[in-house]
Amino acid sequence: MYHALYRKYRPKVFGDVFGQESVTTALKNQIKSGRIGHAYLFTGTRGTGKTTCAKIFAKAVNCLSPRDGEPCGECEICRGLEAGSILDVVEIDAASNTGIDDIRALRDEAVYTPTNCRYKVYIIDEVHMLSNSAFNALLKIMEEPPSHVIFILATTEIQKVPATVLSRCQRYDFGRIQPEIICRRLEMVAKQEQIELSTPAAELIAQLADGALRDALSILDTCASAQREVDEALVRRMAGVTDKGYLFDFSQAITAQDAPRAIQLVAELRQRSIDMRRLCEELITHYRTVMLVGIGADELGLSLSAEDRARYAAQAKEIPLTAAVSAMRTLGDCLDRMSRGTDPRIELELALFALCGAAQPVIAGQPAVRQAAPASAPQTPPQPAPVQQASAPQPAFSQAAQPAGSPNPSQAGGSAAQEGDKTVQPCGFWQQVIALSEQQDPMVHGFLVGSNAYLQGKRVLIDGSELFLRFMKTNKDSAQRLKNLIEQASGSHYSIGPYQRQPVAAEKEKGFAKAEETLRQLQEAGVPVEYR
Repeated sequence: MYHALYRKYRPKVFGDVFGQESVTTALKNQIKSGRIGHAYLFTGTRGTGKTTCAKIFAKAVNCLSPRDGEPCGECEICRGLEAGSILDVVEIDAASNTGIDDIRALRDEAVYTPTNCRYKVYIIDEVHMLSNSAFNALLKIMEEPPSHVIFILATTEIQKVPATVLSRCQRYDFGRIQPEIICRRLEMVAKQEQIELSTPAAELIAQLADGALRDALSILDTCASAQREVDEALVRRMAGVTDKGYLFDFSQAITAQDAPRAIQLVAELRQRSIDMRRLCEELITHYRTVMLVGIGADELGLSLSAEDRARYAAQAKEIPLTAAVSAMRTLGDCLDRMSRGTDPRIELELALFALCGAAQPVIAGQPAVRQAAPASAPQTPPQPAPVQQASAPQPAFSQAAQPAGSPNPSQAGGSAAQEGDKTVQPCGFWQQVIALSEQQDPMVHGFLVGSNAYLQGKRVLIDGSELFLRFMKTNKDSAQRLKNLIEQASGSHYSIGPYQRQPVAAEKEKGFAKAEETLRQLQEAGVPVEYR
């Protein structure tokens, strides 16, 4: 009978366990010193060796001739436990035995001494699945256990285990196995199984396994069943994954505010049977990677090939950090709405519409391209919205003011405007503010590049992206730093606010008009559309 690779190559001793050296060393030291506890709790993600280490520990504490804390594998106890003929080590699946009656039966049986072994060991897998009454019944025997009983509890969701149980156990955390360790184990198994495994294929399997060695061996097993020469293309085909280049296509469309292109990508991927929820999760992970690479923390839990690392480094220069964070939050909200039963495709399309409306196509250190006015036409700034005079102090980033008279296009360097003056004029020192921000606050600088500003009395009205205006409203520290930069550049104190353009339908940008038309079609089709 054929045995799956993860079963065939399951470790028999602690020395064969990969990636959990701290745990295995501590357990071996306890066995060597004879300081055996009565209850252990192994926690960690799937496929990291929790149940395997529990079985090895059960053999080691009962072995007739242990060697340096390891089971010998040759005595009658080791052979009997391996073959399943000795019943003093009991493995219980808590997901199938969740009730109080199952734990009561365990408690009644535990009082009897073991038949062949020194200790009777109960391995309770996925212990967090027990009911509250079952936990209470288990707690009673864990408080005063017989001297011949050892409990080993394993769980992937430690937060669901009651604190009263946790306090009576020795806890060991099994971390995710590093990709390079998984690659090394895969190459060893492939060599013994006479499988030709290429290095890129091993790296891709390790990335797909997400720290679970058992999952990695299962993927290798699946690929080897198709052909004995396993390369990267075969792994992608058998594991049902494709090249992630479409994630970069999405982020480029969002940065360019090209909503039709983003919706087209959704349609193409749906035609290839890619799940919309999974696509949303992949986009969140994609923007997280952009964020980490952008701040120089790309070694934190990322397993990227050299080619992908270069692509993310290039994209991190095009996407501001705040834009990446905003995209993650918007897509996270979209994923939450998907879980409530609404149409996943429509929710993803609406999220992409929102992102295309908020993202700014700004490359750090390079000014954005703006539509230039004809040479013969005078530069006349648009009218900002009206403001009401108030005696209360203004917030750090207040609403824009609407001038009482017509705007004055003269430069602001001539004569200082009075506090009550309602005329609007271009800010002559704004480029100096942008230059200072590049030296003192790179985050604010990323927003200011390509922006304009106007003076209205003792206020600077900033004509920037909608994302920047929301950011300044909610971040008082950044708003105060911007005020300080303005004071350094002008030598005078100014308050700040957003510059609000008058809505002119004829001057709408082409991409925005397309997005509006698509939203209108969705509304006519009966799809609820939320404007933000």
